[in-house]
Amino acid sequence: MAGSVIGLDISSRGLLAVEIEDPNGRKPKLVRASEIALDEGHARDTEVIDIAAVSSALTRLWKDGKFKSKRVVLGAGNQRVLVREHTAPRMPLAQLRQALPYQVQDLLPVPVAETILDFYPIEPSPQAPETEIRGLLVAALKDAVETNVAALSDAGLSVVQVDLAPFAGIRAITQAAVPAGTHTVVSIAPRTTTISVIKDGIPQFVRIVPAGGETITDAVAEILNADRSTSEKVKRHLGLEQGADPRHKPVSQAMLDALKGIFGSIRSTNGYYLSNSTDDAVDSVILLGAETALPGFARAVVEYVGLPASVGRPLAGITVGPDVPAELIQRRELDLAVPIGLALGNA
Repeated sequence: MAGSVIGLDISSRGLLAVEIEDPNGRKPKLVRASEIALDEGHARDTEVIDIAAVSSALTRLWKDGKFKSKRVVLGAGNQRVLVREHTAPRMPLAQLRQALPYQVQDLLPVPVAETILDFYPIEPSPQAPETEIRGLLVAALKDAVETNVAALSDAGLSVVQVDLAPFAGIRAITQAAVPAGTHTVVSIAPRTTTISVIKDGIPQFVRIVPAGGETITDAVAEILNADRSTSEKVKRHLGLEQGADPRHKPVSQAMLDALKGIFGSIRSTNGYYLSNSTDDAVDSVILLGAETALPGFARAVVEYVGLPASVGRPLAGITVGPDVPAELIQRRELDLAVPIGLALGNA
């Protein structure tokens, strides 16, 4: 199946992969999807820690998922990935990317030789001369990317591209239709949350914060003095709905308190963006990640962020084949945005 590619999302919980047929065509098709859990310490969000363990898990994942393609697009998106606004001289994109190390070497907190750089054009700034172009600079640590590539190579897989995970999520939910106006896309992974402001579907600003779904689980485990498995089940069952039973209130309140930092980050991200785009307004929040489907989550966003909130639809722009497990779709649809978007972005 030469026309198919795999999008692979790596998290502290496990590996989630999808195979998309004809990803750059008019009708991309999701033909296979599978997941496998990882033991604690084998990976963090988008980053391999234990090469041997992850390589072994990848081999099992490919076998269990019956994936045909070995061409993989990886995501990058945690606290060790820098995304910042950057204005560059206008030139062909390939030439601009070659020039990036010389342009940004004084802007990075690490030596430029230790990074892999990319530039995502947004649009010419209204205030900038026509000789300049505004965009987002992406800098990932080279050793982290090389570790990921090594794990896949050991499993007999080929990395054809590395993409920014927030861009992938946005790509998936805008595949069917580009939402008009300005929106904040919030994607919650186990240990990180990405907050991206998009305007007419184009990323304008990206922020990655060190809190995610496991932050909520930690809060439940602490208040109940329970193990992680039990805490995860309680989290999924109760969510932020306190209900009529007063026994539930302390648990739901603990989860809400754990989320207030993320909600505050959404507000401050919007505030920063609007301070630099005074003629704009954020219309809504679009939610991704299984955590955002918790009972009461969207209502809490409305209350604490002050904007309408809805869940994204990563499957709306693609066809789903008969071999994709319905149970996986039902349980992980909001988590599938990143691997689907990674595959769709394969150039």
